[in-house]
Amino acid sequence: MELCKLWGDDRKHLTTRTRQHIDFTAEETAEAHRQCKMLGINPNTPFVPLLARDNTYLQQIKEPTELDSYRNVEIDTFIPALEYIADRYKTIRMGSVVKSPLKTNHPNILDYSLSGKRTELLDIYLSGKCHFFFSSATGLDGLASLVFRKPVLYVDFMPISRAPILKPGCMLIPKQYWHVEEKRYLTLSELLESGMADMATPRQLNPKGIVVHDNTSQEILEAVKEMTARLDGSWIETVEDKERREQFWSHYKRLSPDNICVGLIGSAFLKNNPHWLR
Repeated sequence: MELCKLWGDDRKHLTTRTRQHIDFTAEETAEAHRQCKMLGINPNTPFVPLLARDNTYLQQIKEPTELDSYRNVEIDTFIPALEYIADRYKTIRMGSVVKSPLKTNHPNILDYSLSGKRTELLDIYLSGKCHFFFSSATGLDGLASLVFRKPVLYVDFMPISRAPILKPGCMLIPKQYWHVEEKRYLTLSELLESGMADMATPRQLNPKGIVVHDNTSQEILEAVKEMTARLDGSWIETVEDKERREQFWSHYKRLSPDNICVGLIGSAFLKNNPHWLR
């Protein structure tokens, strides 16, 4: 399978045209179910894992934080979205190394990262058996989407040039590029024409007077509401929603004209951030 080794990019949509070819053995399944039971997870009912990376991970692997800091997020901004999901499904916070516990008492949210019961097998099993995977675009979501063909909701996504990683059923909302001097966000066209659509590190963007803003709690919550509604069949797409998405992709195709843009961009995000349509 011809996939980009660095990004897991599936620009030819090979995973949608081939069957899943990796699965768990009976022994692995039995052991995963045993571990799930210890954590209060019913693997036979829908559940949603979240992976949101903070700077503790880079410190753990002794990587220069500045080089990859754009992928860090603040877990507190995810709490309203997590609680919304948890009203419907078991919600599981993933990650081998995290900075702080979740600030929520919702009984249907499991802080698996800090449970003391995290295992490599369960990391992969939960990624492969979930209802959908919720991620800031790092690590295990690649297994969920490319290996197990699970829908993924990406928030705080960047660089925007990597959007073709999306496949049918997956959705994203991107981080925002703020022009410090002009006090405004860059448009999609400006990002594409300047080459900044492929930039993500402070080392690249700061000399150009650009800083990156994370998605807000409200933006993340709206994306989660849309994702869950699309998957349960209750989402009603308006004509305006479709037109905005097509407008986004019409600009984006200048970056990769030979690729089929099938991913979804959050409807509320595009409505509230029209600079992504220009």
